Amino acid sequence: MKINFKKIEAQTSFEGAKQTFDVAETVGNEMMYNGSILLDIGFEDLVREIYYSKDAVEIPEQYCKALELVVKTSRLIAAVKRAN
Repeated sequence: MKINFKKIEAQTSFEGAKQTFDVAETVGNEMMYNGSILLDIGFEDLVREIYYSKDAVEIPEQYCKALELVVKTSRLIAAVKRAN
């Protein structure tokens, strides 16, 4: 699965208004320093790739659940956490 953390689009109102958020640095920092997940060197490489990304990042299948858990427990706003 590819995700562009620089351009996460999320609905921000009941009327359907949408905003685009750059969450690359926040997600990278949450994964590396604030998450309760310690995986392997591959995970840390993915964290760096997300943090410094300019475009979409390929998320390996083995890290999808870990990424989901980090985002759900992060300080990101609810609209971003719900974005698909």
